[in-house]
Parts: sequence; structure tokens; C-alpha cells
Amino acid sequence: MNREFSLRNLELSDLDFLESIENDSSLWKYSNTIKPFSIIELKDFISNCNQELDVAGQKRFLLEDKDSNKLGFFDLFDYDKKNARAAVGLVISKEYRGRGFSKIGLQLLENIALKDYCLHQLYAGVGTENIKSRNLFISLGFIETGVKKDWNYYDNKFHDEIIFQKILDV
Repeated sequence: MNREFSLRNLELSDLDFLESIENDSSLWKYSNTIKPFSIIELKDFISNCNQELDVAGQKRFLLEDKDSNKLGFFDLFDYDKKNARAAVGLVISKEYRGRGFSKIGLQLLENIALKDYCLHQLYAGVGTENIKSRNLFISLGFIETGVKKDWNYYDNKFHDEIIFQKILDV
């Protein structure tokens, strides 16, 4: 376990950081966001996001380092209790990209998924042109299992999405 970094629940003190990430329109194509979130919406989200995964069907964590620098967000969503699986989403703040924090956070998230939620598998959808994310998932043992053709529309055209899966309890 990496003691230099941790994933923690969101707090109201994270509001400005959450707003800067969620309202960065350059990231909307990855989350299918179509309009900015208001401060009230984001406050409500933080107030309600610390419910357990089996209650809310999703769980968001903030990745921070030992100096309490806020590096990014890691999500479990589309939780399926019966089949013990959840989707994974992540974003690292612009100033911290390219330093390996995505890999660290995803490893921490895998540990939480297995130990705290007894998940059997994680999966992610990644745009075919998002080479860095594709390489990240491959480097952590996720396997490309399929392609959704013309799945997401952005930049004035349709894009394919690759599905990655990882079995956790082997």
C-alpha cells in the first residue's frame, strides 16, 4: 500500500476543486457532460456523495498526497451488487497529469473495490483516441474485451469506445 497517497471521501472543503474539474469543458467528452454544474448542485453532490456504494450505486473519492494536495477524483459507478462489479472513472487535475498519479489512484481504488466492497470485477470505457488512458488500464492488467462502435458523439463526430475489464479476485 502506498502511504504517500490516499483516496478519501469528499468534503465541503473540496467544493472549489470539484467545481474546477467538473466545469472544465475540455473534459466533458469523457463524462458526457453537456452543461456546467452550479455551485448549489455541486454542494448537494458533496453532501450526498458519501453514501455507501450499495446505497447510492456510485462512490467518488478524492486522491490526495501526504501534503493534502488534491490531485484528482476516482469513481466507482454503475454498481451491480448481484454480479459484484462496477465501472471506474478517473480524472487528474491538469497540473498533476503525466506524473503517474492515475496509476497510483487506480491501484488504491482496486484495493478498496476488493477489500471494502468485495467486487469481483471492474470495467471502464475509454475512447479509442485516448491513448494515455488505454495504456494506463493495460499497464494495470485490464483486458480489452470489446468495442462499442460510434458510441459517443463529440468534436462533431461519433467515436468508438473500448471496454476494459479486470477480474479482481484471482
